[in-house]
Amino acid sequence: MRKSTTMVLLSFLIMFSMWFVVNPLTVQACSCAEPPSVEDQLNRKTAIFTGKVLTLTKSSKGKIWSSADPVKAQMEVKTVWKGELGSQTTVYTALSSASCGYEGFEVNEEYIVFAYGDPDRLETGLCGGTKTLASAQEELKALGAGYEPSKTPSEISNFKEETNNRFVKIGIVIVVFLAFFVLLVISFRRRRR
Repeated sequence: MRKSTTMVLLSFLIMFSMWFVVNPLTVQACSCAEPPSVEDQLNRKTAIFTGKVLTLTKSSKGKIWSSADPVKAQMEVKTVWKGELGSQTTVYTALSSASCGYEGFEVNEEYIVFAYGDPDRLETGLCGGTKTLASAQEELKALGAGYEPSKTPSEISNFKEETNNRFVKIGIVIVVFLAFFVLLVISFRRRRR
């Protein structure tokens, strides 16, 4: 019995000492294959465009967070090669490159974005080809001339609403002016009598 207790104790000590001797390997959760060609990107992606980041919204790092937490980039769209995009769009990515997120977004910087997913929720990532506009000269050359973003229904309705509001304001000013003019004429005629 003493021999088995000694063996268990010795095994435990060896395993415990290995904890301090052996260094764990660092494992990357995301690794990218060779980037796809521009032609492949045009076939696979939902949207391809250049744009400027207006705002970045990251989830707050509380006690519990994940490298896959979403980051929301609100972008002003400049040129489009694929997709029906308005003058602004939102692109989502993971918080960290460990979860294949694109960490390069910065406010007021311009990018070429290769996005996938539903047109109402575009996403991009580390391996998708998204990069700063300054480093995307080859892609821009291969894509050729793009087109301007379209006016979305909300932008059109906002424009109509602004125009209607402007006409209402002008109409009110004219009515007030005419009422003032009529009162002035009536007052002037009463004084002459």
